[in-house]
Amino acid sequence: MKRSHYCCFRRLILQAVVLCCIAQATAAQTATGSGQTQFLFPEFTECTVRMKTGSLRSIIANYNTVTEKLVFLKDSIPVDMTKIMFVDTVSISNRKFVPVNEIFYEVLINAPVSLFIRHKSNLIPPGQPSGYGGTSQTASIQSVSSISSRSGIYNLKLPDDYNVIPSPVFWVRREGVMSEFLNKKQFLKIFPDIDTKIEGYIKDNHLKIDNRDDLVTIVNFCNEILRLN
Repeated sequence: MKRSHYCCFRRLILQAVVLCCIAQATAAQTATGSGQTQFLFPEFTECTVRMKTGSLRSIIANYNTVTEKLVFLKDSIPVDMTKIMFVDTVSISNRKFVPVNEIFYEVLINAPVSLFIRHKSNLIPPGQPSGYGGTSQTASIQSVSSISSRSGIYNLKLPDDYNVIPSPVFWVRREGVMSEFLNKKQFLKIFPDIDTKIEGYIKDNHLKIDNRDDLVTIVNFCNEILRLN
């Protein structure tokens, strides 16, 4: 009799463990599949487009960081903006964007030393099984965020098993020259005349070159130093 109760108790414990594991796995799948978006802003929002002619247009838009296209709603369908060579600036959520060739850069600082950020992301397809129970994502990066048709390029919701990995690139414009940089060493090379002062400022204030807010502080310091020289 005692053995029967013991077996029953074990079965209940085992069922509880299995149900718990299933719940955790489901939660993990839901978390993995949520929030996978190629867009810079959480939702499409009203923005202002200033044309080079000076005219203003109001559209509902967002920025696709995978295709690097400004996307606006046309008859409730997200469509890529074309002919951006006629655009001067775009303002989205009090943030300013300017066209550079076929894409847009966000303007973080507009001064003698200006700071820009190129918002881009890599779209990683589902990993393939590999050794040690892990997955391999060595396959070339793909994009399924848009497809071409006669009526335009439409942005689609990404499959839940794809990952969007932000990979922003910062640019500085000094004396009309645009310079890209990925680290402190590359940044300092843009300012050979004041690099020692900049490096000391970064060290004393515990700033990081790959942090957006810190970088804005650093470039403002550069403008101040150059103004006083």
